[in-house]
Amino acid sequence: MTIVPTTSPAQSPHQPSGTRTARGSHHWWRWVAAVVVVLLVVFLAASWYFSGQIAAGALTSTPEGALPPYDDVVVVAVDSDSVTLAKGPDAGVNFDAAAVYGLAWEGGTGIVGAAAPGPDGTVVRPLEEIVTGTPPMVGQPAALDSAYWLAEPSVSLGLTPTDVLVDGRFPAWLFPTEATAAPTTTMAIAVHGQNGSRSDMLRSVEAAHRAGLPVLDITYRNDLGVPADPTGRLQYGASEWQDLDAAVSWARANGADDIVLVGQSMGGSIVASFLENSDQAAVVSKVVLDAPMLSLGATVENAASTAMPVTGGAVPPPVIWAAEQLTTVRYGVDWAAVDYLDDTSWVTVPTLVLHGTADPRVPVAVSEELAAAEPDLVRLVTIADALHVEAWNVDPDRWSQEVVEFLS
Repeated sequence: MTIVPTTSPAQSPHQPSGTRTARGSHHWWRWVAAVVVVLLVVFLAASWYFSGQIAAGALTSTPEGALPPYDDVVVVAVDSDSVTLAKGPDAGVNFDAAAVYGLAWEGGTGIVGAAAPGPDGTVVRPLEEIVTGTPPMVGQPAALDSAYWLAEPSVSLGLTPTDVLVDGRFPAWLFPTEATAAPTTTMAIAVHGQNGSRSDMLRSVEAAHRAGLPVLDITYRNDLGVPADPTGRLQYGASEWQDLDAAVSWARANGADDIVLVGQSMGGSIVASFLENSDQAAVVSKVVLDAPMLSLGATVENAASTAMPVTGGAVPPPVIWAAEQLTTVRYGVDWAAVDYLDDTSWVTVPTLVLHGTADPRVPVAVSEELAAAEPDLVRLVTIADALHVEAWNVDPDRWSQEVVEFLS
């Protein structure tokens, strides 16, 4: 007798058992794979985007001219003692800072004091001096600049430099000592920061001059009107140290046998790289660093803490890491070569570091790490509430006193 098996209501007599389970399983894995692919694409797109942001914010050469663009503030009111300012299209975080700045407008330059915020979003600053030209007019756009002395040094500082050319390519200002000063064979060399100018270093020139030192205030590759780096990008000392090396050679050929290096922001990177790489490093006897950018990676990661589009939140660390790797591939950045904190053996002479505690660009932790690594050689002076390279602007007397005493 033939026995025909009973067919389950849920299963066709022509469908093998387990087929529905297998199809469900395959369907689930396809969804997982699709989600993984989407997440991977989003991750790579975000990393590529932030790699481009690193290039735009840190690597792009946009050298500053003789005067900054007039887009920081707009003059709302002005009298003989004060000026009222509103935010312009490129207003910086220092708009309402309790610090002194240079003010430039079409037709003149001046000096303004610490801000007193108004109820309508404006600030009132003491108009301490009209240095050049005529007073600003109501409605006129202006620039608020931490460089402070925006006119020619002979006008703003009363110090007249000699124009010299280093290595046949790089203009520099040579500020001699007073005619009555004791003879010296020590020369200070001032190195400005990212996309800056020689005017940024006039605070260092003034302090070194008071200490009895001549100062060579230099330019280097990618500055306005000088040859660019072969890559066309900023290199954070990886190549610019050679231009500082040429300046040291110029100083030695012109009577200096002892060198003091002064670096501001990215200029600190250049000083550190010179001390790492140059066979002339031994002629350096002292170093002054102002908000030094001693780790490009730390600077990028600090910026990434508020770089998410729309929200302003932190970029996830894996995205930062991937963006840095892509920056190496796309732009040739050697992160190890521009990290001067991983090996601080370049610090071999007394070093004075000045840094603002509210620096939004180069966190003060960078200088604290350097001081902790070389406690016998590094003296760190912090200025409360000062922004990037604005320690002098918040407390010019203390900043200058520290530098003068250190150099003297």
